Amino acid sequence: MLNLKILLLSRKFEIHSSRRLVEEGVSRGHTMLLWDPEWPLARLKIQPDIIIPRLGSYQFSKAVKVLAAMERQVLARFNPPLPCLINPSQNYTVARNKWFTYVALTEAGIASPPSYLITRYDETFPPLEFPMIVKKLESSKGEGVFLAHSTKEVAEIFAKTGDEELLLQEYFPEAFGTDIRAFVIGDQIKAVMKRTAQPGEFRSNLALGATGEPCELQPSESELILKTVRTLGLQVSGVDLLRTRKGSLVLEANPCPGLEGIEKYNQQNLASSIIQYAEELYGKHKTSR
Repeated sequence: MLNLKILLLSRKFEIHSSRRLVEEGVSRGHTMLLWDPEWPLARLKIQPDIIIPRLGSYQFSKAVKVLAAMERQVLARFNPPLPCLINPSQNYTVARNKWFTYVALTEAGIASPPSYLITRYDETFPPLEFPMIVKKLESSKGEGVFLAHSTKEVAEIFAKTGDEELLLQEYFPEAFGTDIRAFVIGDQIKAVMKRTAQPGEFRSNLALGATGEPCELQPSESELILKTVRTLGLQVSGVDLLRTRKGSLVLEANPCPGLEGIEKYNQQNLASSIIQYAEELYGKHKTSR
């Protein structure tokens, strides 16, 4: 059995997904090191074999810079210079930004809800009808996502978010409060669930009280999901689909998908699957040296 040194870049052990990964890594005989992005990298004295970043919305810009520094500077101190890395910083940055993601998917011909970037508020909007979805570019768990019914409400959202850039997105009433989350590891879709929001809520995030249930994908949806992760260069991700009158559309691909809900509703040990994938990645990496 392999005994790898796996570094989990995460704020704290108490986060459910981080704890699950540590538990499964230890159970498979590995040495697990949880490294807080707040800690000075000069203190990192152990050469990890695998790095698994778990970077949420909290101080994301700072955390992804730490990940990039690990790739660029810290790991260069070690020999061999670079361990296996799941979701590199550049790909992480694109996937965490809703506008960057939309541009990448559009260029790849992947169907997504029509979206527009607005950098300042005025009453001249792109060709979208109200209501429309308004999103902060970097957010998760449904935070920073709004349903606007008028230009006045968009102005209020701008004021509330500090006049930062926002994404305007077409609203599909037929999908109100529901979407599909597919959990992808490598080139395999490991679990799928349909999420349903609480009554009256349009956001289907489990963190906001939504419920989940196992769900089957159409072959075309599976192809869409796998093309999305290949386009964004993600090895572990949660891809969200919206089933609409225009067909299935990709909303986003989360490079730090939560484990708690989807493991619960699908009765699958996805944390163990991630560790197994890391083992396979290490094996391929070692062979190629």
